[in-house]
Amino acid sequence: AAPSDAATGFEETIDRIDFTRVSPRQLREIAQEYYDTGKISHDTWLELSSELPAQTLNANGEVIDIADVTDDTDFDFVTYFSDRIEIARSIGTTDEVEKMQDVLSFFAST
Repeated sequence: AAPSDAATGFEETIDRIDFTRVSPRQLREIAQEYYDTGKISHDTWLELSSELPAQTLNANGEVIDIADVTDDTDFDFVTYFSDRIEIARSIGTTDEVEKMQDVLSFFAST
């Protein structure tokens, strides 16, 4: 089997979610389930279930158009929130950095 096939099988075996390829709808459903069972905070749930903007900034401050992302489009939320934490570190508040850290911790542990 090709390495990617083996990796996919392994990920399915340990039941990990690939947050680099998940739709906004799927992320909201996962976030709701984790919030309902007390596994994530209200602030983390809000961040994970918020509508995506039409545009966002990457870690270099460049505007990225994401208007074509629908509720059912696979999207890289890890990069999206990683970029947001970098921006928050440079111009945001401590609260914003902590929120983004909580989101990224959720991705790492789920």
